[in-house]
Amino acid sequence: MNSVIQKRTSQQLSVERVAVLERMTVLTKELVNELAEKKSLASALKMSDNELAQLIFETQLIRSSAISPREQSKIARLNEGAIKFSERLKELGGTCRASQAAAILGVKRQTINNRLKANKLLAVKVGGEYRLPIFQFDGNRLVDGLDEILILLDSLSSTTKVSFLTSMYFFEDEQDINVIDALKKYGRMSEQMQEIIHQAKLFGKHISN
Repeated sequence: MNSVIQKRTSQQLSVERVAVLERMTVLTKELVNELAEKKSLASALKMSDNELAQLIFETQLIRSSAISPREQSKIARLNEGAIKFSERLKELGGTCRASQAAAILGVKRQTINNRLKANKLLAVKVGGEYRLPIFQFDGNRLVDGLDEILILLDSLSSTTKVSFLTSMYFFEDEQDINVIDALKKYGRMSEQMQEIIHQAKLFGKHISN
């Protein structure tokens, strides 16, 4: 009985997959024709996958009469920002799913969920799903002291948290070391940690205001 149900479910998924592929094929052909009319195909060939996806997305927005030019511009800016953020995360080591994070830390998936809820892990939204930046791990453990810093940054967006951890430099004697690298190098029990705590408190107040 179970095998019959599983077979039917599998068949249904296949039908849905084919239907979506057919719809995407039709839409893609229409968008390529649109690009051809604008003589944009040559430029499109030189783009990265992310840039091409952005072009396709924006072209579809323009084709939709239900969206005003002002709204098109707003969405396009948000889309561009999301792509840049995604590329920045790749430069920082990439991201992983919660199940992969559990494997890295040697804990259960529920433990990851609990730590995320307690703001003791960082998750960011990428491509419609929440993922965990790899830079917050040091081998098979969380970067020492990071949980305490994340709690201080609780009210801030995940994008802002990433910026604080990877783009802020507070140490005069080591001007090329950012927050996350300082935590990896010196850990919780250090003068650098105290400076990071101080800066995190100031940063949180400044952004909130």
